[in-house]
Amino acid sequence: MCSSDLADQTDPRLDALFLELRSGDALSAEATTGRILDIWAEAQSDTVNLLYARAVASADAGDMHLASALLDHVVGLAPSFAQGYAMRGVVALALQDQAGAISDFSKALELEPRHFEVRMTLAEILLGNNEKRDAYEMIQKALEWNPHDEHARRRARTLRRELSGQEI
Repeated sequence: MCSSDLADQTDPRLDALFLELRSGDALSAEATTGRILDIWAEAQSDTVNLLYARAVASADAGDMHLASALLDHVVGLAPSFAQGYAMRGVVALALQDQAGAISDFSKALELEPRHFEVRMTLAEILLGNNEKRDAYEMIQKALEWNPHDEHARRRARTLRRELSGQEI
């Protein structure tokens, strides 16, 4: 089996990359993060990869309805492909479907608890709903897996100050 035959969140390369990300320096973090994201975006099926790529291209072109339809097929064909749910959540947010986005992001985290990008997006949703404690906890979980995310670190510091004196 070649390495391209096994990808997504079940790829055995991820454990080493997360170890590197968590223990490495900030200079190498961006490259490591990029490799993790690339692996997450590879399904274990050529058909799913093609549909996913077309969905991403459609979303990038602003056709969220087409992207959503394609991602419905992606998660239907590959129900254990966390990135399919993550991307469908992003598209749902763009379509103003917060409940659908939260559902898809939750499924992505169920499949890949280390998904720091999904955690940060959920934290932003929680902040938008003025759920600061929950947002802070979600950011802390994101930082467990990607401690070099400067945006997450800034958000955590701000929330820690705002929640100062309150039980976090």
